Amino acid sequence: MKNNLKKNLHEQGYLIVKNILNFKKDLKPVLNDMEFVMDCLIQKYARKKNIKKTLNLDFKKKYSYISKLNIHDLDQYFNTRLPRDHVKPESDYFATQSLWNLITNKNILDVVEKILGKEIMSNPVQNTRIKQPEKKLPKSSVHDGLSGRTPWHQDAAVLNSKGQKLTEMVTVWIPFTKTTKKNGCMITVKEINKMGLLNHVPGYRGQVELKNSKLLDKMKHVLLEADVGDIILLHKHSIHCSLPNRSNDFRISADLRYNVAGQPSGREPLPNFYVRSKNKNNIKIQNFKQWLTLWERAKEKCIPRKYAFKYPLPTFKNNKRDLSNLINS
Repeated sequence: MKNNLKKNLHEQGYLIVKNILNFKKDLKPVLNDMEFVMDCLIQKYARKKNIKKTLNLDFKKKYSYISKLNIHDLDQYFNTRLPRDHVKPESDYFATQSLWNLITNKNILDVVEKILGKEIMSNPVQNTRIKQPEKKLPKSSVHDGLSGRTPWHQDAAVLNSKGQKLTEMVTVWIPFTKTTKKNGCMITVKEINKMGLLNHVPGYRGQVELKNSKLLDKMKHVLLEADVGDIILLHKHSIHCSLPNRSNDFRISADLRYNVAGQPSGREPLPNFYVRSKNKNNIKIQNFKQWLTLWERAKEKCIPRKYAFKYPLPTFKNNKRDLSNLINS
């Protein structure tokens, strides 16, 4: 089983692993915590006369309401990492007991172990995303990867130079809602990870985007559709993007990442810590409070800096790593 999972991931660039998580036990608590954050934002930013009524709305209507309140960097309140730049003492991020439980979930780690081996670290390249129907988004958010479409990219491209060269990392993508072509599932191209790390360019608002990515639009795509409870594994060199959410419903997900222990996280100084090891002494972060302390310490380090973390886009000399050169050769 171990060799099959690892072999298949390296061969295809992606895997859909069925029935790993339980909605009520593993996923609903995260949604509950997201709703608690919404309640806090409503109490802080809504007009006083609207607060009581708005707090009685359901999850989706609450989020739709706060998304119209002009809250600066709203997505950051629901994202499980610090902002990339200009971190302030009041900068918020989504770090809850339920999310800690998900990062350290035994069933997830059992799968990751089959890919990375027994020495595993939680990698700080991670996100939680709430995507409304695209028709409800302001135009400025349509091409924003957290709330709208995510451009074609490779996950290794958002690591720093050491991480790009040295880190064996796997992405675990978790749907909290059934994910289909209509509501904006990810798409990829089979076996394209075998090309290795390719050149990228700054995309919309500085997002990482594969150079010549329009060439991929004409290639045969694999729809990464998944049910609640499934997880999707991505190879670090898998080229993927997300489709627009053309449905009338939300698409909510988390992408967690793990790397082989002893390798750089690729995003220092954010927290990188053991979640599994044959040596129990390596497991120094054992509960939510300790994990939160790691993030608060990282935040203190980041406040004086312009950038909390930086990663140079992969730009290899002479365009040898351009997609256009590789698919035409």
